[in-house]
Amino acid sequence: TTEFTPYMEQVLDSGAEAFLVTWAGGGFVPMMQSASELGVFDEMSMASGFVDNVVMPVFFANAIGQTSGILYHYTAPSNAINDWLVEQTQAQFGTFPDLFDADAMNAALLLVNAVEATGGDVSADAMIAAMEGMEFEGPKGTIYIRPEDHVAIQDMYIVKLLNVDDPEFKYFELIETTRPEVPCLLSEDLQDRCGDLPIGSLSGE
Repeated sequence: TTEFTPYMEQVLDSGAEAFLVTWAGGGFVPMMQSASELGVFDEMSMASGFVDNVVMPVFFANAIGQTSGILYHYTAPSNAINDWLVEQTQAQFGTFPDLFDADAMNAALLLVNAVEATGGDVSADAMIAAMEGMEFEGPKGTIYIRPEDHVAIQDMYIVKLLNVDDPEFKYFELIETTRPEVPCLLSEDLQDRCGDLPIGSLSGE
């Protein structure tokens, strides 16, 4: 959607002191415009991870020097697979990998590894069994598919924003690489699968 007024009204009516934005892509700009027009920023603080290369200059120009998390930036990982992704993206598209490109490559690598593990059996049961507990290398390093809930455990990045105008999108200084172990967020009827994992919820309740 590009019409965020009803959602921003809910944010305003919540009585919260801050709201956390987890969004990237084309809808980010109209969402922030709606929040600004309705006075959301006058009533509460906003927190957000850093986003894609195109949006960064639009909404984070006043955040130079700030530190936050980011899912992926092509300058953060240091490994041969990420180097290959950067080289191929430049060669084929004339630009640099963006926020979700590593995820796309990881998804492809997961599928290839699973098909190889099953000997070509692409039935749902065979693929699920192969993927559960699978570990493989991708542009973000080692990816582990947690068998209990199928979460992809992977590196994330804490970065400091240095600029928003580098022509090669070299906006960040890497501060730390983290590897969060998130709680199991399966719905109540599936929580037996969580085993010994801590159980959480998307609502926070």
